[in-house]
Amino acid sequence: MLTTSDLRCEYTSNPLGIDAACPRLSWILTDDRRNQQQQAYQVLAASTPEHLDGNIADLWDSGIVQSSAALIEYDGPALSSGQRVWWKVRAWDGDGQSGPFSEPAWFEMGLLHLDDWRADWIGYPGAWPGKALYFRRDFPVEKPILRARVYMVGLGWSELSVNGQKVNDRVLDPPQTNYSKRVLYSTDAVEDFLRPGKNTIAVVCGNGWYGTIRLLLQLNITFTDGSQETIVTQTYDPEPWLVSTGPIQENSIYDGEVYDARLENAGWDTPDQAPQNNLMAACADGPSGKRLAAALEPIRVVDTLLPQAVTQPQPSVYVIDLGQNIAGWVRLRVRGERGTRVSLRFAEMLYPDGTINQENLRNARAEDVYILKGVGDETWEPRFTYHGFRYIQVSGYPGEFTHESVVGRVVRSAVESSGQFECSSTLLNRIQQMVHWTEAGNLHSLPTDCPQRDERMGWLNDMAARAEEAVYNFDLARLLSKWVADIHDEQDPATGAITDTAPFRWGRRPADPVSVCYLLIPWLLYTHYGDTHTMAAHYGGMKAWVDYLTTRSTEHIVEYSYYGDWAPPIAFGVQGSQGSSAVSNDTPGPLVSTACYAYSAVLLARMAAVLGSKAEAQHYSGLAARITERFNACFYRESSGGYGSNNQSSNAIAAYMGLAPAEHQARLAANLAENVIHLYNGHLTTGNICTKYLLESLTALGQADVAYRIAMQETYPSWGYMLANGATTLWERWEKATGRGMNSHNHPMLGSISAWFYRTVAGIQADSEGPGFTRFDIRPAITRDLSFAHASLKTMRGVIQSTWRIEDDSLRMHVRVPVGSRARVFLPYTAGGELREGNRLLMDPKGLTGEQIDGLEIQREDDNLVIQVGSGDYHFQST
Repeated sequence: MLTTSDLRCEYTSNPLGIDAACPRLSWILTDDRRNQQQQAYQVLAASTPEHLDGNIADLWDSGIVQSSAALIEYDGPALSSGQRVWWKVRAWDGDGQSGPFSEPAWFEMGLLHLDDWRADWIGYPGAWPGKALYFRRDFPVEKPILRARVYMVGLGWSELSVNGQKVNDRVLDPPQTNYSKRVLYSTDAVEDFLRPGKNTIAVVCGNGWYGTIRLLLQLNITFTDGSQETIVTQTYDPEPWLVSTGPIQENSIYDGEVYDARLENAGWDTPDQAPQNNLMAACADGPSGKRLAAALEPIRVVDTLLPQAVTQPQPSVYVIDLGQNIAGWVRLRVRGERGTRVSLRFAEMLYPDGTINQENLRNARAEDVYILKGVGDETWEPRFTYHGFRYIQVSGYPGEFTHESVVGRVVRSAVESSGQFECSSTLLNRIQQMVHWTEAGNLHSLPTDCPQRDERMGWLNDMAARAEEAVYNFDLARLLSKWVADIHDEQDPATGAITDTAPFRWGRRPADPVSVCYLLIPWLLYTHYGDTHTMAAHYGGMKAWVDYLTTRSTEHIVEYSYYGDWAPPIAFGVQGSQGSSAVSNDTPGPLVSTACYAYSAVLLARMAAVLGSKAEAQHYSGLAARITERFNACFYRESSGGYGSNNQSSNAIAAYMGLAPAEHQARLAANLAENVIHLYNGHLTTGNICTKYLLESLTALGQADVAYRIAMQETYPSWGYMLANGATTLWERWEKATGRGMNSHNHPMLGSISAWFYRTVAGIQADSEGPGFTRFDIRPAITRDLSFAHASLKTMRGVIQSTWRIEDDSLRMHVRVPVGSRARVFLPYTAGGELREGNRLLMDPKGLTGEQIDGLEIQREDDNLVIQVGSGDYHFQST
């Protein structure tokens, strides 16, 4: 029976406070039978759960829709601010049999129009620099409450409580944006926190990325008798908003937090405590950006790590090793005399004497300070900072220090892990774990470059390399869609030029042409999640960027380049690149820029076709062809059979981006293999961008064994070298570098190998003809270097699995295809071999027993058998 479950709206479960006019609804199909597809669906939407239970769709009944789609738009009456919609769905299978309705789900709208906001921005212009501000307002509740919602932006970061209780588990909220363009508000249900009589709503605000503390808050209360009341941030209400300072005496993203517990005012945020030392908050100018619902996962504390080792390198100085480089902070437990000052300093490295080495943090002080109030056991963790670290140096700790005195708290955007990879190589498994930790440590409402030093920016050139790895490892449908909007916010409306980072806090405008992620991410959102909204919303901006690159080209060659294939091994960088620069000396910048220009045109043409613009698809396909022609004329060297300097980067980018015509590919493959194996003994010479292209190109050109050799190196330069030198997250450089230069030890830009694990080793490959993994390939590159490999991926349709194992000279493969999906499974073919699926013989030494066998369509393609399968679990064995 075909059943529906895991109902989602806008890619999440039961979202509170969304502002999509026609929210997208999706579901997962399950069925014990093979080859099952959804033939039709029906969605019922109602204003109450009681209506929905009775199948009364007073908002919307889709009717029976003949479609296999499992991602659709709500198509009922226009929705209003604060409206909650209950919905459920059922599906019909290929035989026309209806399954049961799903369990109900809901979504609730936020404030959809500017005039729905009655609140004003408040602050305290004569504020105390560096300190957090503590806002509160008292109000009475005189009738039974049906519903209460708080809509709030507290800049830079904020924490909301009602009657002394924090109402959510978000931290470092709201998400970072260019606040002059967009300001993201959050919604909380607070009816369970209110009580009859006097109530207090309170907000603590830190500096965050905005720097100047501002608060905008609106509490909408609906009573059981139908009446309503609104509490807002204004200065002329009968009950004023009050503001004061408190124990958070300093707070800075980079420098840390100073907390003086002696200044705590217990109960300050409750109606039972009379306000002390408060002043009236003032009306203040807030950011001018458009107010939108925060449509992405919040940042949360997602894990706690206990110390793996504690040393005492100096008297009264303890150094804690968490055993893992993380992003976040620590929780301190301490008992001591009033006024005792405990310092917590954070680092990724140690000096030989065992003390921490913070040189690579540059101007980030990365120190938290807690001053004891001297009353029993005290527990504390910061609110408005975060650090990147493995080691914590504690000074001034009173009493006996134990392994529970300081524990690590992992803090990141609370996106789900969507992928899992493992194989028979311990080294490759450790590399995958290292990449996973690195990517996780750089998701803080946008994809950052590092979490530790005075940077933490959303670099576009990094994401050009790591974007595919990221979507294999994490569910980033919402976070990356938000970040594409961040890029668009920084775009020059006159020229179309984008910036190197988004939000734009570092780098240049125009961005380096290597910033293909502006187009690549919307394409990945389409292929991995079936999202056409992002590409449609930003098509004009992406087109403007490609057109801008055209204006910067001379006969379709883009000459300007800042970064190119950034950070190759040090011997291949320009002189002096061990400092803050890492430009390649051997990979021409114009070659990289022009290749990225061509790739951007290809991606734009693909998206134009998806969006139904045939003329623009043809135009940009034609542009890509002209760029390709000029690229070959300028950079191909007939004498060497390669591009540019004939190095790994130049040839890999030409191959990966489809710039090398068929007649060049044999020599290109030979050049790459020769370079890797014979010139560099199985090692790479690439930087952040072309490392991805090298592994993928070698595989596509029939040199997968060479790619495996690179991946399994343990000497410099390699991922294994990082691990051999103690890394638990990726380095910014292939070298183990210290000092104030480019020496981050938690930097995901070299993590693209993880996408290669999923795509090539396990073989799970998206198909743009079936977005959202409606169609996909299982095409592993089998190697004798491994005895097995396994990957799973949670998709819009369900979980995909691919597992292969070599046993007794036979290949065994287990494939799982979700209901509603179809896959092509590629198996190596050897003449005279035998192929079975379960107990069924599909091929004997004489050949195929038939082109279609029990629902399996089998064809030969070069050295592979291609088996087309529907949903279900399949167990193949070939000899």
